[in-house]
Amino acid sequence: MDINALNGPKMTEGQIQTYLARLGIREEVPRTLEGLARIQLAHKIAVPFENLDIVAGRPLSLDLNHLYDKIVVRRQGGVCAELNTLYNWLLYSLGFRVVSYNARMLSPDTYLFRRHRILAVELEGKTYTTDVGFATENARRPLELVEGTVQSDGHCEYRYQWEPFFGWVQSQRRPGCDWEKIQAFALEPQIDRDFDPVLFFFEKSPESNMNQFPRPSVYTPEGMLALRRHTYRVERQGLVVSSTPVTPAEEVRLTREVFHLDTTGL
Repeated sequence: MDINALNGPKMTEGQIQTYLARLGIREEVPRTLEGLARIQLAHKIAVPFENLDIVAGRPLSLDLNHLYDKIVVRRQGGVCAELNTLYNWLLYSLGFRVVSYNARMLSPDTYLFRRHRILAVELEGKTYTTDVGFATENARRPLELVEGTVQSDGHCEYRYQWEPFFGWVQSQRRPGCDWEKIQAFALEPQIDRDFDPVLFFFEKSPESNMNQFPRPSVYTPEGMLALRRHTYRVERQGLVVSSTPVTPAEEVRLTREVFHLDTTGL
């Protein structure tokens, strides 16, 4: 069964090329592991994670045309479900064999309901996870879904382990640090509509960390730039190198000048 067909038709060729141009890719991308890795890293660097619509009181939507307009045409970012929903549409439209799973975040150590969309792609008899929706440092290239193998993306190390309750558990080791469990998912395929409750939680729940203050972040070749709880952080190679408190006015300026996002309503 082609589960992605339940989400709607594929992008047109024009939409695909415009999306790739948004990522800085202007030539054909091979349907290979290296092609997938190139798209994933380009996406993380070009498209920020951000929750500005939520903070400004604008409702979110996983409608594909809405997401395309927001992220590709208007060049904004989005929260994890938005980013990985549109990314899934791109990969499917390009001809990759992609499926989505609903992941449970494990960092910080908690048992919150599943609220993160992660994708898996089959290539040459192997399965790789791919993800462009993390607000924190996470794999910059696809990870093979295989137990116990330590894999590096040049910044941090990762490994997968199978646990009876959680399913596949992804752990991360930052330079000089111990292993930390990040997320876990079972192999139950999901469609776009399965992630609508995630948006509702982010927007409405008093336990949400997305409806309290702006928290944009974006990957760079060297690390990551992020606003976290009124603090501007610069990370390199998986480690924080500076953390500077900022005022609300400075947050708005950084959001506009560093993350290149529309600050209307903030």
